[in-house]
Amino acid sequence: MSEWYQGLKNNLDNPSFSEWDHLLISLINEFNAHTNESLVQDIVIRALERKNEIPNSFILDHILGELGLFPYVDKKNNTSKDKFRDVIFTTPQDEAKTFHIRQAEVFHRIMKGENIILSAPTSFGKSLIIEALVASNEFNNIVIVVPTIALIDELKKKLFKYKEKYKIVTQVSQQSSERNIFVLTQERVLEYNNLRTVDFFIIDEFYKLAPVGKNDERCDRLNLAFRELYAKCKRFYMLGPKVNGLFTGIEEGLRCTFLKFDSYTTVATNEHYFTLKTTGNDNVVDVERDENLKKILTMIGRKEQTVIYCKSPKRASSLMHRLLMTNILVPDNANNDLADWLAENFHSDWSLISGVKHGIAYHHAQLPRAVGALIVDLFNDSKINILICTSTLIEGVNTNAKNIIIYDDCITRRTKLDMFTFNNISGRSGRMFEHFIGNVFIFGEKPQVELPNIDIPVVTQSENASESLLLHLGTDVSDENKKRVKKFYEQDVLPMTLLLKHQGIDPNKLINFAGKLIEKCNIWNKFMCWDSIYPTSSELQHLSNILFEYFNISSMGGGTVRSASQLHKRLCDIINKVDDKNLILDDFVFWTKRDKNYSIDDAVQSVFNFKKNLINYNLPKIIYAVSDIQEAIFSKFKYSYGDYKPFAATLENFYFPAAINSLEEFGIPNQVSKKIIDNIKFHDAENIDSVIDILISLDEKSYSYLSRYELEFVKKALSYM
Repeated sequence: MSEWYQGLKNNLDNPSFSEWDHLLISLINEFNAHTNESLVQDIVIRALERKNEIPNSFILDHILGELGLFPYVDKKNNTSKDKFRDVIFTTPQDEAKTFHIRQAEVFHRIMKGENIILSAPTSFGKSLIIEALVASNEFNNIVIVVPTIALIDELKKKLFKYKEKYKIVTQVSQQSSERNIFVLTQERVLEYNNLRTVDFFIIDEFYKLAPVGKNDERCDRLNLAFRELYAKCKRFYMLGPKVNGLFTGIEEGLRCTFLKFDSYTTVATNEHYFTLKTTGNDNVVDVERDENLKKILTMIGRKEQTVIYCKSPKRASSLMHRLLMTNILVPDNANNDLADWLAENFHSDWSLISGVKHGIAYHHAQLPRAVGALIVDLFNDSKINILICTSTLIEGVNTNAKNIIIYDDCITRRTKLDMFTFNNISGRSGRMFEHFIGNVFIFGEKPQVELPNIDIPVVTQSENASESLLLHLGTDVSDENKKRVKKFYEQDVLPMTLLLKHQGIDPNKLINFAGKLIEKCNIWNKFMCWDSIYPTSSELQHLSNILFEYFNISSMGGGTVRSASQLHKRLCDIINKVDDKNLILDDFVFWTKRDKNYSIDDAVQSVFNFKKNLINYNLPKIIYAVSDIQEAIFSKFKYSYGDYKPFAATLENFYFPAAINSLEEFGIPNQVSKKIIDNIKFHDAENIDSVIDILISLDEKSYSYLSRYELEFVKKALSYM
């Protein structure tokens, strides 16, 4: 770090500093030297925080213009040159919004037909380019692939203003129109049957195309989704955080350009390090971490928005509970309605209830979608001031946090933060026009590992490509990889069409289970040939045994089911439509008999994890595959067979009409949707488009059975339908 930079930074940090002419002259000289442009940019952004103190601030505006930071240039004092720039750099979506020079470069290169893969800091404004591409009205059908449901919700709200020109499709069950914006996860891209014509596609967080382990099934699905979209359309934009580069051959193979703007930031960041002297397990080190955290939060209080990063949901809830015990957070009445609603529908001792009353909450992927979205909204509205996050923070939930505290220096239990993840987290501090300077507090050491090079295995067919992914490449698989998939073509247990049908499930597991079914064909047939579309208790127990033994269910549910009999019991609860409140209580009663330290928070997390990861995601996909396998094997040996597909579809929606699960993504919690379905007559409660049309047509009086607070969920959701 240069002496010049450190000197000016110290001056700007000093509240009594007033030698502005000296600072501006120094800035101009350094800018004209063309040696440290990124450091000049950092100082200029820091100076914006004190712009009202600077007598000759037009000089600052001039430097901002020369750096290409046009959104920050004061339009009141525009020169002719600035006005000309405004015309050139105004975004197509809004005359009041201006691109900075790098955003404009990316946008115009795409509009001229170039395919761009962009690596840039979090504060760069990559998503503004997405909206500009939509607003250009150049494309009839755009597909935007995002990694999480939370990002679907965020983009849907951002693009809602274009509903007159496009239908925004986020659900597999929605019908497309003449012109569409499809905002989907990779799984939904693969499942959506009406995706016929695509004019342009976008992949957000493109780094997820690179696998993080041997069998990264979500990565495989993203690669397959990319392959399917690229087969339909050769025009794309992929964006993500700072990476080192791409694997050799990707740019040439995809005829695209990799743009790396790592140092082009729009906010400045102060990094504060707290070296940990304590060693040992988390329980030991947390004592020191908590002391540091209390000092920081006592200093910040609830004046500024603060995000705290933890490595797991359990760590997040545990930390919030400890913070509430310190009494450093003062309660207010801002979120009492939410607290009462959570107590009524989940459990009154859930720590999140006390948290929201004190202006603190946590956010992770297992929270019910509507609750998670509401918490982020309350944080951005400053009704919640402290948000404890897991990796949802990394994956793009946008917040207006001035401060980021990296409490855990790990991604998972033992995997240390690398430079890539550190940059993703710390880059969430500060936000254009809200906080010119963000603060990052790091407990531990800054990672030294270099940024990664990103592979796209479906393109490179490198050693990172899984057997499952290579299998789906069919005749496109390279000669050197043919031996890796040869065994699938040579086996005669299952037809290739069946293995290819179930994308994302390890074909080795499917073949292994099919082999056992052949061996046990006669014994198992009576348990697997269902007479009804739903299983009996003994048939469900047998299916639970299969799921547990052959498909590694316990790891998918994060340890929420530890035996086949426990899985059977929990599936029965879903079939019997036991509500969350009773599921939580049952779980708590069961485990406290075996572990006196088991808490209500543990029970809440267990229920959420089971419903989200197993019932709503993994189990239905596997049950579809088991249904096809038993049909293939039993038919081969002249046995009768069952059909599990209706059961899998019903299970995925928790045994309620499909619209209830779909409305959760629009911000209406399941508990509220159930009341709506019970009180309003829908012609087709399985069709989300039909349900939305009816909900929009109703007036407030039609929702008299809802509480005032529940009605707010509906009104807010309807504003984006």
